[in-house]
Amino acid sequence: MNRIWTIARREVKSLFDQPTGYVLLIVFLAINAFMFFRNAYLSNTASLRPMLDFMPWVFLFFVPAVAMRALAEDNRGGMLEIVLAQPLSEAELVIGKYLGVLLVLLGALATTLLIPIGLDFGSDLQWGPVIAQYLGAGLLAAGFAGVGVWASSLSKSQITAFILAVAVMFVLILVGLDPLLVGLPPILATVAARLGVLAHFESIGRGVLDLRDLLYFLSLAAVFLVLAYAVLMRRRLAPKSQPAQRLRLGALLLIAVLVAVNLAGGQIGGRIDLTPGNAYTLSKATKDIAKGLEDIVTIKLFSSKELPAEFALNKRDVDDLLWDLKSAGGGKIRVIEKDPGTDATAAEDARSLGVVPVQFNVVGQSELQVKEGFFGLVVQHADKKETIPFIQRTDDLEYRMATTIRNLSRTAKPKVALLTDPQAGSYGALRQELERSYAVETPIGDSALPADLAAVVIAAASDSVPTGQIERVKAYLDQGGKALILESGMMVSPQGPFAQGRNVVWNALLSDYGVQIKQDMVYDLRANQVIGVPTNFGRLLRPYPYFVRGQSTKASVVNADLAEVSLAWTSSLDTVSNAKSSVVPLIVTSDDAGVSAGQAMIDPSQEFPSGNLAKRILGVQVAPKDGGAGARLVVVGNAMMASDEFARRSPEAIAFALNAIDWLAQDEALIGIRAKDRRPPPLLFTSNGLRNGVKYFNVAGLPILLAIYGFVRLLNRRKLATKSYPRIATEAA
Repeated sequence: MNRIWTIARREVKSLFDQPTGYVLLIVFLAINAFMFFRNAYLSNTASLRPMLDFMPWVFLFFVPAVAMRALAEDNRGGMLEIVLAQPLSEAELVIGKYLGVLLVLLGALATTLLIPIGLDFGSDLQWGPVIAQYLGAGLLAAGFAGVGVWASSLSKSQITAFILAVAVMFVLILVGLDPLLVGLPPILATVAARLGVLAHFESIGRGVLDLRDLLYFLSLAAVFLVLAYAVLMRRRLAPKSQPAQRLRLGALLLIAVLVAVNLAGGQIGGRIDLTPGNAYTLSKATKDIAKGLEDIVTIKLFSSKELPAEFALNKRDVDDLLWDLKSAGGGKIRVIEKDPGTDATAAEDARSLGVVPVQFNVVGQSELQVKEGFFGLVVQHADKKETIPFIQRTDDLEYRMATTIRNLSRTAKPKVALLTDPQAGSYGALRQELERSYAVETPIGDSALPADLAAVVIAAASDSVPTGQIERVKAYLDQGGKALILESGMMVSPQGPFAQGRNVVWNALLSDYGVQIKQDMVYDLRANQVIGVPTNFGRLLRPYPYFVRGQSTKASVVNADLAEVSLAWTSSLDTVSNAKSSVVPLIVTSDDAGVSAGQAMIDPSQEFPSGNLAKRILGVQVAPKDGGAGARLVVVGNAMMASDEFARRSPEAIAFALNAIDWLAQDEALIGIRAKDRRPPPLLFTSNGLRNGVKYFNVAGLPILLAIYGFVRLLNRRKLATKSYPRIATEAA
C-alpha cells in the first residue's frame, strides 16, 4: 500500500511542479464558475444544477488533460521499464497512477466548494443535495479517471492518449443523450441509457445516493483499470503464450460480469435520500395509510419492455416507489407487473382497466415503424379501482398513489363547496385535484351552505357579490365553518397594460377576523420571476417585479414544506389584533417590496420605485385563539393563484391551495406528501454588492489567487534549481 501512495504522491507533485497543472486548474475553475453564474443568477435559485449540467462536458476535456501523461510520459521517456524493475507490480503502478489522477480531480472539485458557500450567503441552501451532488461529481471523476489512465497506457504520445480518452468519454456521454436514444430501438435505447454516464449522474444530482449508481461508476473505473493493467502485462508476456491468453480471458470475463451487473441494475436496491424532507422517500403519512389498510390493495403495473428511453428511464423510480409501498403495507399491498407487449392477455386486461398504450417510432432496418407501448397502473380495492392510464412523470406519483389508496379504502368523501367567478378564470385543475379526496359541490341559489361542508373555496374577482352570498358565507363561518378566500385588491384591465383598484367585497366579512385585503398591487425588486419580453431582436429575459416569488414563512402545516409560492399581480394584506382569532402570516415578500395603488402600469419595461420598500404580507392563516372552536380561514390577496392559467406556470400555488383546504377540513394526512417541494430555494442576496462579490470572486478572484500562488511556487523551484552550492572542503591526507 505504501508503494501505491508513493506513486500517487509523485503523480500529483509532478503535475504541479510545472505550469501545466496550474493552467489546467485555473481554466477549469474559470469556465465552471462562468457557466454556473451565468445561469444561476438568471433563474435566481440556490442550486448547483447549472454547474452539474455542464460538468460532464467540462470533464470531457479536463480529465484527459490531467490523465494523458500518467503512463504515456513514463513510456515515452523509457522510465516505465525502470519503474517496473523495482519491487513494484503492474497492478500497483496502475492503481497508484489512477489515485494520483483522481486526487488532482477531487482537488479541483474541492476548489469549487466556494460556490455553494457563497450561495449560502443569499439563501437557505439545502446542503443535503449539495453533498450528494459533490459525491456524484466525485464518482463521475472516478469513472472518467479510469478511462484516462487506460488511454495513457496505450501510447507513448500524450496527444494520442488525450484524443483517445476524449473519444471514449464522448461516447459514454453521447449514449445517454435524448436525441440519440430517441433514434434507437427501445430495447437498445434502454441498454444505452444504463451504460451511459448521464442517467446515473443526473440521478445522484437529485440528491439521492443510489447503490446502482455507485456500482456503475465504480464498475466504469474498474473496467478501464483492468484494461490498463492488461496493456502493461502484455509488455512482458508473449502474445500467444498461455499466461497471455489467461490474462485476456480473465479481463474479458471480469468486464462481462461488471457490464451484466449494471444491465441487471433494476434488481439492486438501496439508496440514501439527502433531499430536504426526504422528497424521494415515502412520507410517514403514506406509510400510515399503507399500514392502516384493513383489506388487500392490488396494484397492477402494465409496462412494455419496448418503451422509448424517455419513458423507460422513469421505470426505476416507479419500481422503487411500488417496492416501498409493498414493504410499508405489511402484506396488505400486492404488486403485480405485466408486459402487454409480449402477453396478449395482459394487453387485453390493460385496455379493459383503462390503461392506454402510447404510440412511438422505432427505427428498424431501412424502415421506420410505429409501435405501441404500455406504462400505466391500476389500483384495485374490493370492487373499486382507479387507473393512471400512462405515467408521464414520477415527481407526484407518491401523492397520487397515497390519495388513490386512501380514497378506495374509505366509505365516503368529505364535501367541499367551490364558489368562483368566471372573471377570476377557470379552476378545472383545482377541481380535479380536489375530487381526488373530496366531493366537490357548487352551491346554487340562495339556500344556506350545508353545515356538513368540510370547507368553502372562494375565488372571486368581481367588484360586487350578491349580498345574499356574503350573508350565507358569514352565517356558515359564524357556525365554525372553514373557508379559503382568494381575492385581489386590483383588477388587471383587458383593454391595456394597467390595473385599477377596486372594492373588495369580502373585506366586510374579513374585518371580524382581523384581516383586510388592500387595494394595491405588490412588486418585489429582489424576489420575482424572470419573464420573456418581446423586442425587435427576439424575446429578452428580464425580471418582472409584479410577478412576486412569495416566500413561505413555514409557520404552519400548510406551508411547512413549501419554499415559495409565485403570485402574479397580487395584493398585500393588512392585519390587526383580534380578540377571538389568531392571525399567522404564511406568504410574505422580501424586504425590497413596494406597492402600487390607484392605477398601476403593468408594463414589464417600466422603472419601479425604490422608495418605501418593506416586507409585505401576501397570505395569512386565521384560527381560533388557544385552539378553541370557531371559524378557520386562509386568505391570500390573489384571486387568480389557483386558476388554470397561472397554476400551469406555478404548480406550487395549487399545492398551497390544496394544503390550505386540507388544513381547513382538518384532514392533514396528505399535506406532507403533496407539499414535497423538490425545487431549490430562492437566491436572495441582501445587497447587489454581496451578490456581485460572490460571483466575481469565483469567476476571477480565485483563479487569480491560484495563478499567483503557482507563479510564486514555480519561481522558487527555479531559484532552487539554479542555486549553486559551495563545495565541501576535504582535509588533506
